Amino acid sequence: MKRIGLYLFGIVLLVSCGRKQPQIDRFYENGVEIVLNHAQPYRAKGEPKTLVLQEEFVIDLEKKDIVALGLTDVWGFDVDSDGNIFIFQSPISQGDLVFRFDPKGHYVSSFARRGQGPGEVERPLFQKINDRNELPITESGLSKIMWFDKNGNIVNEIRMGISVGFMGSMVYPLKNGHYLIRRSLSGELEGTLDFVLSLFDSQFNEILELDRFEVIQPIRADRFKLPMHASIWSVSKDHVYVGEEKNGYEIRVYDLEGHLERIIKKEHQPVKVSGEFKQSIGERLEHTPSAVKDKIYFPDHFPAFQSIFTDDQGHLFVMTFERGKKPKEYVFDIFNQAGLFIGTASIDTHLNDPFFTPGAPLDAWISIKKDHFYALRMKPSGYIELAVYKTMWQ
Repeated sequence: MKRIGLYLFGIVLLVSCGRKQPQIDRFYENGVEIVLNHAQPYRAKGEPKTLVLQEEFVIDLEKKDIVALGLTDVWGFDVDSDGNIFIFQSPISQGDLVFRFDPKGHYVSSFARRGQGPGEVERPLFQKINDRNELPITESGLSKIMWFDKNGNIVNEIRMGISVGFMGSMVYPLKNGHYLIRRSLSGELEGTLDFVLSLFDSQFNEILELDRFEVIQPIRADRFKLPMHASIWSVSKDHVYVGEEKNGYEIRVYDLEGHLERIIKKEHQPVKVSGEFKQSIGERLEHTPSAVKDKIYFPDHFPAFQSIFTDDQGHLFVMTFERGKKPKEYVFDIFNQAGLFIGTASIDTHLNDPFFTPGAPLDAWISIKKDHFYALRMKPSGYIELAVYKTMWQ
């Protein structure tokens, strides 16, 4: 049943109202703008203070009619410009992998069946819907990309000519014809995987390496840290955002040609790794052999961030490890298009897993498009639901 009501969902944009504005330090180094934000938000002229959400409906994957569709293990979702919702099934699921719902949350159709026949994909990597309302799906096993329309018809298909691997890999078509590609490579040291994030041109020639980081494979490694290594990225209409744990609270902003335009920095108070967190890991690994559990170690503090996403108005949301207003909520720092820290939001998101393997970005779990907020959430039963809200910035 449709539920409509004014609901904050724990999201309140908190902006300093003191007499003095927080100082914003902006300068240039080698032609790159550096924006150093301080701990308190900056109240930019004309910026809103509060994001109010009015709940419209929920797609509940625990409901029998949804389960009967074969949609049981959600990997992410995206929304096209008409408000159609596309929920992605786990890449290892059988049957159809993409399920389409209309803007009111009613099931319409499914497509992209897992398999090796025409119109089927065996090892899919899901991407964001492009500005032509086409859904690209990478078939990593065959190194090709297929573009589907909203009805599940293939409208384009190309061979990449390069291998990108599977788990943690990604091929993201950009609007200028380039590709943002993350490849998983064998590490030089036993027990590791190297991930490389690069821009490629339309012929799949590498233009620029944006990031390279190493991920420990727990089963093979001598020791591994929890939470696992944090390297984050997101794509807006005109920019690529990249953050790397070793650099602290720093987000690099590139244009789609690979030029580094801006570095966003922010002062922050490190969040201490709590006994509660350690206990939760122990509970999850209760039946895991000691040979694996004994390899775990915890740092004194969490990284500066967990992940990021952008909305269609140019805001950047950075998910921190600071706990939010309600259980399961975390604090998101919000930056405007100029890289200024303008406030925070407390959001409950499905992505909260110290064992999370780098793969899809956070905006596969959260999206803000055309005055609507979409978020995947974990129910107490363990099932996932997709909540849809009307957004009102005040």
